[in-house]
Amino acid sequence: MALAIELKGITKRFPGVVANDNVNLTVEEGEIHAICGENGAGKSTTIRLLIDAIRPTSGSARILGLDCHDDMVDVHSHIGFLPADLHFPDDLDGTSYLEFLCQLRGRANRDRRSELIERFDLDPTRKLRELSTGNRRKVALVQAFMHEPDVVLLDEPTSGIDPLIQHEFHTFLADYAAQGGTAFLSSHTLSEVERVADRVGIIRSGELVKIDSIDAMHAQA
Repeated sequence: MALAIELKGITKRFPGVVANDNVNLTVEEGEIHAICGENGAGKSTTIRLLIDAIRPTSGSARILGLDCHDDMVDVHSHIGFLPADLHFPDDLDGTSYLEFLCQLRGRANRDRRSELIERFDLDPTRKLRELSTGNRRKVALVQAFMHEPDVVLLDEPTSGIDPLIQHEFHTFLADYAAQGGTAFLSSHTLSEVERVADRVGIIRSGELVKIDSIDAMHAQA
């Protein structure tokens, strides 16, 4: 099977901190792959390197065979992204914001957008500044998937969402992968990723210490 994501020897150093330490990882097309670790372990850094928000000190990152830096524009046309920290234009409501993103991306699928709004029980008529943490996360989920990306990068995707919507999201993510989509997500809770992931990598102090299937990790535990 073709590779959707490939990290080779990724190291990222900040002053006094090694956020990623020689990370090697591959994700196949159609796979749900998670990285799990405590806060500050290097999960968000890994995802930010994949979207070219920051650049590695050494090593390379590729999505669908494209270099995440040299081919950044092409990479971004294939991916959906949900950051851990959400920042929205507070003067817009959900409908206006999502419509703006449809036009910006040039890959508008308003039927898909409507389906996701209903599935995640989002009221898009409310001003973004009025939304709770969980409802802001719902907006982020809709924007990450509404343009039907080939690969999604999800940083703590269910943080702040109530259990019923978490369950709905996990079901949706499984359907997305079954239709050929690839998901790479981070979490600090192993119990969450074991519900949806095919494989999980354990990251500690920037080092990817183990990658295995969920079944294999259960057997070892």
